[in-house]
Amino acid sequence: MRKVFKVLSVAILSLLVLVGAFLLFAPALFSDSLKSAMINEFQKQTEQDYTLDFSTFDIGIFRRSISVDSLVVQPDSASPHIRKIAASSISVNGIKWFSLFNKSFPDFASITLINPEVELFARDYSASSFSGSGDDLNEEKRGYLTTFNLIIKNGSGKIVREDRTEVLVVDNLSLEAEDVNLNALLFGSELVFLENLSINGSGLKWSLEEKLYAFTIADFSFDKRKEFISLTDIKLTPVVPKYEFSNLRAYQLDRIDLKIPRAELSGFKLDSLSEEHFELDTLKIFDAWMEVFRNKQIDRAPGIATKPLLNKVAHAMDLSFGLNHTLISNATIVYEEHKPPSDTSGSISFNEINASLTNFRTARHPNFHQDTLKLHVESLFMDVAPLTVDVLYPIFDENDTHYLKLKLDSLDPKAVSDMMEHVGFVRIENGFIESLEAEYKLNAESSTGEVLVLYRDLKVSFLNKDDPNSKNIFQWAGDLIANTFVIKSKNTGDDPRIGEIDFEREKEKSIFAYWWKSLLSGLKNSIK
Repeated sequence: MRKVFKVLSVAILSLLVLVGAFLLFAPALFSDSLKSAMINEFQKQTEQDYTLDFSTFDIGIFRRSISVDSLVVQPDSASPHIRKIAASSISVNGIKWFSLFNKSFPDFASITLINPEVELFARDYSASSFSGSGDDLNEEKRGYLTTFNLIIKNGSGKIVREDRTEVLVVDNLSLEAEDVNLNALLFGSELVFLENLSINGSGLKWSLEEKLYAFTIADFSFDKRKEFISLTDIKLTPVVPKYEFSNLRAYQLDRIDLKIPRAELSGFKLDSLSEEHFELDTLKIFDAWMEVFRNKQIDRAPGIATKPLLNKVAHAMDLSFGLNHTLISNATIVYEEHKPPSDTSGSISFNEINASLTNFRTARHPNFHQDTLKLHVESLFMDVAPLTVDVLYPIFDENDTHYLKLKLDSLDPKAVSDMMEHVGFVRIENGFIESLEAEYKLNAESSTGEVLVLYRDLKVSFLNKDDPNSKNIFQWAGDLIANTFVIKSKNTGDDPRIGEIDFEREKEKSIFAYWWKSLLSGLKNSIK
């Protein structure tokens, strides 16, 4: 966007150059000359990298304004970054004509762009290409430029590839900023550093085709003065069906479908980004829904790719970043997987999630070695059983030592029979879980801890992993032995058994898999 603002600023600067000519010639008699002069000045300021055209040029003495209509900027063949810039009109308002007696350019109050439309090429679009488009302006003229209010109404834009496929689209965008210095737009300042900046827009779409996703936001608003951002109807949508997702990659991976009706960010100072530091006080997420699907009928990617824990994640971010509070209300997470040879998938869900996360810091943050990340989650497991999870994670610990507590209220285990049968190949015939509590310590290598699960009347059947729908004499015998001699049917009373957690981390799997499999190791010890 900085390149776009530079080109637009040069067009405005060229327009201002003609104000001096207006004092000598009447625009009604010399409109063609003024138009040619503006085009020549624009080409001079852009080093002839772009062509400028517009339909009308108007100077209003008593209105104290200058405007051009139907403006179009297009690059020549040597300038591929910008494909097109167009606007219904650009006007300079509140001009102080008498300031021309002692200035090269007049003072003015505001610049308004109506219906600007921008189209950029994805290729070669980078911050390094934004320099050098205003170097002919000498130091004396730079000092004379006034500050003004910038107003953009009903803008739109897109970034496209050379084959015209769209990478990023914004259907509608309006912007207001106060005390803007034209030098800031000409000589490289970022848009976010404009004073008292506010942005409202809709219809943002970002294509992530190489990752098989599309990211969209229906509406967004940003107020720099209030340090507040509001986003509605955020979606990360897979562009292919569930089973095609891994097939196209030729290895198994999680397919994420995410919908967030509303999110708010507050308490930040964007100007701190100039020092490579960004502090965000609060992120609020409302009514989110996320489905994760994994097709385990496809092999994992070849080799072993270690999934990082949080210490490594914090060191990987080349920015001092701090997120003080994250608040999630009424969210839903569904995890589904299809494991061979089952003919269908199994799933579990966490409903009505209310969570808080505090003190996430990257390694470059000044408080990185002082603050401990804290996560508290309350939800309904399988929409029936209250579940509470607490995590304490000193991310600065190079060994990734962290602590997890979990408590689950009473649950009929048949609620998870879908997942147990199709993924674990175990059918729960009978039983009832009265409660489950776990407390364990994890690090980069292994986990240890204890699980207390109180249950009664437990009876299971083991399915044939080669053919889950069949039942033979060996399965019958296995069930009999398991339920009679191996699996204890109950764990209640005054002295219940405590399961020992002892699990070696599988480094190619995520931290959530690490937490779950650590818990599972204790559950197995408890029921045997």
